[in-house]
Amino acid sequence: MIVHGFDVYRSYLGMKLHFTKNNFDYFQCEGKGRAKESTYQSRPDFYFFETLARKYSDQEIKEFLLASFVVADDPSKVWIGDIKRSGKENWLKWQKIHQSLTYKFTEDLTVISGKGVPFNDLFDTSNGHPVLLKMLVRNDIILESMIILDMVLGYTTNWDKTLRDPLWEGISLKIKKYKPFLSISTIKYRKLIKESFL
Repeated sequence: MIVHGFDVYRSYLGMKLHFTKNNFDYFQCEGKGRAKESTYQSRPDFYFFETLARKYSDQEIKEFLLASFVVADDPSKVWIGDIKRSGKENWLKWQKIHQSLTYKFTEDLTVISGKGVPFNDLFDTSNGHPVLLKMLVRNDIILESMIILDMVLGYTTNWDKTLRDPLWEGISLKIKKYKPFLSISTIKYRKLIKESFL
């Protein structure tokens, strides 16, 4: 299938809306934001979208864009210049994580269990930010590990009720929006968690 630059542009808009708006779903909108081709043609950076369309497949473009929004501290501030500068590097790092996701998750479980904190206390919000969230903010663990833990344990529902601050709200939105892109066997990861903490 031939990919056109305008399609890449619409995918970029769709990804940006997905990661910044609660009410926009990338999958329901088939990965495309609304745009006029005349608007696209008048953009000074439209050649970048054309280049991506010629170089990569539709799936690779989706991953390329996804990696840039996932790595961003604030996805609402991701603009095409960021993607031009560091998009390929972000994509290669993202691919590396996903190709060895089980290994990375196991490494993170080792880091988490090495803290010597009882398992349930990792999720405790009674004294503010939980230990697990602090570990993510310090880059001790990867975002994907937080999402896998949530897919298995469902802790973010409680955190959303008890944590009312911009830091958690931004991370919570990113977790919710990134989660549908991860298709994993929760049974396998549940077993890994039990092995690490029992």
